[in-house]
Amino acid sequence: MQIKIYSPKDCSTSVWTGGATTELWLWPEDGNYASRDFQARISSATVRLEESDFTSLPGVVRYITPLSGGFTLSHPDGRTVTMAPLDEPYRFDGGTATHCSGKATDFNLMLKGVGGSMMVMGGGLTVNAGICCVYPVDGGDVTVDGKALSVEPGGLAVIHMEKDERATIEATKAIVCRIFI
Repeated sequence: MQIKIYSPKDCSTSVWTGGATTELWLWPEDGNYASRDFQARISSATVRLEESDFTSLPGVVRYITPLSGGFTLSHPDGRTVTMAPLDEPYRFDGGTATHCSGKATDFNLMLKGVGGSMMVMGGGLTVNAGICCVYPVDGGDVTVDGKALSVEPGGLAVIHMEKDERATIEATKAIVCRIFI
């Protein structure tokens, strides 16, 4: 098992017409989001416009939940979802047109050609095989198999496990992303 802690200073931020996006983690590490050369990406975006449209990402499965504020996402087929902070993450096809109404700071997982999931947790969780990324919502300790890891606010703990490994993760309030590579 390998564990790496990313702090906000390790992250890159880009500005777009509706706000800014901070890339917290990208897999593989030598991938590139701009050229869509990645398998997994975790980011947090600040949406400053009351109305905006998401970037079309064909072939990408997206998960999203607000960290603060809230929004309503709508698709051309009539599906809509209204979300408040730390609601159950919404999963959707990144290639589907997505309109956003509302201002928020959100948390995103993007998957391209790999499986995975995103959940909001408080307490403990046992995971095995693959990559598990833990974002403590207010920063603070994340415990992995009884060992406390200090994660700055806005930081991320990334745990790589081989197929025969498992770990028990504990955090007071966190977003957990699983990636099956």
